[in-house]
Amino acid sequence: MSTHPMFKDEGRPEVATRPTILLAEAILIALEDGYRGIQVAGRSGDGKSTASRYLRSHPSWLNQPTPTAWVSMPRRSNGSDNVFYKVIQGALNLTSHPRAAAIDRLSHIVDRISAESEQMGARRFILFIDEAQRLSKDDYEYLANIDDGVNLDGYRLFCVFVNQSDDSSAEKDNRRCRIDDMPPHVVRRFFMADHTFRGLVGVAEIAEALGRYDAMEHDGVPFSAYFAPQAYEKGWRFASDAQKFVKAVDEIRKEANLNGQSDFPMMIFELAVKRLLVHIAGGQEVFREFSYESIKEAITRAGYLKLEFSRARQLRG
Repeated sequence: MSTHPMFKDEGRPEVATRPTILLAEAILIALEDGYRGIQVAGRSGDGKSTASRYLRSHPSWLNQPTPTAWVSMPRRSNGSDNVFYKVIQGALNLTSHPRAAAIDRLSHIVDRISAESEQMGARRFILFIDEAQRLSKDDYEYLANIDDGVNLDGYRLFCVFVNQSDDSSAEKDNRRCRIDDMPPHVVRRFFMADHTFRGLVGVAEIAEALGRYDAMEHDGVPFSAYFAPQAYEKGWRFASDAQKFVKAVDEIRKEANLNGQSDFPMMIFELAVKRLLVHIAGGQEVFREFSYESIKEAITRAGYLKLEFSRARQLRG
């Protein structure tokens, strides 16, 4: 069977997992509490970036019309205000003369945020900043300048800072900001709310994520039914294999002498799901269900151990 178009190249179906829903709920609580930002922390591969992009492109979780933007903060050797504002301009699809002054870039950004808020009849603009662990103390000051300008126009900026907690290179470069390093006005704006983002935890969350593939449709056909039509028709559902996923991860960790349980990284989950659906279910003339062995192999080939060992090395520095 040919590869489903949603699985071609690096394309992945967008799935609202339980961790994504918990992130949305944490943001809504911070908004209700009147904060201007929330610090989100999680390990690499757990799906933070995917979740933030999903929430940015599926705004129905918000209680009211709200303009949003998403930016991934690059590593920069130049930490000037001009460079920072240029990055934010890119997130807002703004262009300026290459030699534009920082104050002009700042004004351009404030005008765009205020204009989009006014156009939607919104009082607030949400900016998702991925790789926020790369922000310097000065960057938060530059962001406060944007916040001040937007506030003067009668609107409010809310930032979702998505931090990779196991990025040791940010620590080594002394660019990772701790709350103790921040001036009070930055703390009260951007550090009053926080949320820990985790991978999939336990049978229930994995079953829920697998169940999305049973429910999500493409051209009117459930995703898992596309690859396993006969099994789906006879009552098989991907969600029923959740316990096999948990058992496989536990056994892989045990064989590698990894102590304790761990979250299931969303990146590994998605790669394993792709292999199972495309190459196992879609590659068999008569498919009934996934065997435990095929699930364990798919998780292994997705690079579970490589990611876990890499995380451990990063934390050791």
